[in-house]
Amino acid sequence: MAAKFEIRSPKAGEFRWVLVSQGRTLATSESYSRKVSAEKAIESLRKAAATATVNDTTVKPAAAKPAAAKAARATGKAIGKAAAATRKTAKTAAKAPATAKTTVKRAAKTVEKTVAAPAKKAPARQRTTRKA
Repeated sequence: MAAKFEIRSPKAGEFRWVLVSQGRTLATSESYSRKVSAEKAIESLRKAAATATVNDTTVKPAAAKPAAAKAARATGKAIGKAAAATRKTAKTAAKAPATAKTTVKRAAKTVEKTVAAPAKKAPARQRTTRKA
């Protein structure tokens, strides 16, 4: 169904045009004091709308990113990962002397227990012969 313009007079001496399609109001005009002015506005809109383009100002155009910027980001990521790994290694290295000291103490205690405790012999096993 095609859209149509209607000229309405909500008050005496006031005219408005309304663009309607399938019972829905698509557009309304400002108020005109003469009916001829509303008709001229409709003709002006018809001419302009036939060649009108859509300009969406709500969406920002995507900026083209040069390859150099992409390479710089990749390099920055690699440097950041290397720095994090270096910090982690430095932390581990700082803990190493304490860990080594603890390990030596445990080993010394184990040796002391082994040397100090008399060796226990395992009970002798009785051998049984198999009958064929």
